[in-house]
Amino acid sequence: MPKIDLRYYCYICGHPVDLSPVVPAAPNIIQVEVHCSNCGDGTHLMLTSCPDCAKGVKYLLSDLDFPEEVLRLSNAYVQLVGGIKESLNEVAEFNVPLPKRWSVRLTCECGKVYSAEISLPQLD
Repeated sequence: MPKIDLRYYCYICGHPVDLSPVVPAAPNIIQVEVHCSNCGDGTHLMLTSCPDCAKGVKYLLSDLDFPEEVLRLSNAYVQLVGGIKESLNEVAEFNVPLPKRWSVRLTCECGKVYSAEISLPQLD
């Protein structure tokens, strides 16, 4: 896993924030919370690196805690499907496909096409 040096500029005040996160190779993603020491604004930075060359780093900036939002939404869906399944006493079989992961397709400058992903909750 490469350690990279990043300089992030705050969206609110423009103050630079230096980071040195260790970035995992895809399909793994890490999330780093970035807080401006000048104005206190915070944002989330998701990072992953190319599984072949480990030099190509992809990132996503968001004010939302994106992995948490994806998990919260998918968890609500799983609970809804579970509730429907429990209420159908007379139905012999009930199957609803649930995605196992949220993924994004990425292309590195080295030419490698790969996916980064977040695992999603499943029915018990």
